[in-house]
Amino acid sequence: MRLQPILMVAAAAAFAAPAWAQQTAAAGGSAQTQAEMAWAALSPLVGPHTAALSAAGVTDVIARTGKNKRDIEVLTKWGPAYFAWPKGVTPVTFAIYVEAPRKFDVTADGFTEANKALYAAAFDAVLPQAVRSANAVRARAQAPKR
Repeated sequence: MRLQPILMVAAAAAFAAPAWAQQTAAAGGSAQTQAEMAWAALSPLVGPHTAALSAAGVTDVIARTGKNKRDIEVLTKWGPAYFAWPKGVTPVTFAIYVEAPRKFDVTADGFTEANKALYAAAFDAVLPQAVRSANAVRARAQAPKR
């Protein structure tokens, strides 16, 4: 069920938001302004992929940078899929929430203009793999039971 991940994200945001707001205020900006700047910079990179993501049934793509084998989590209408970072791609953290083609949200806590190229490369490598993984999950879910 989707309620558990939403509760975990909400709880994490509740604890992280005050510290993040203090850091951004100390840096001379507001939390909303930095989030808006990240959205403005990242949305053109993600937007072209949203039609394929939506058609494949992808609702969320969450990328982590831990030491796990499968740091990319793809949530679909038919179930989750997990995969590792593609070789040659520098891991960056981000979350993409897709409602429909061109109707999405993207967040990236570590985004700066200086590392925009890392995010572009990550999106170009991860999002097509997310579509392939979602299609595989759908095929398994819709396969006739034996």
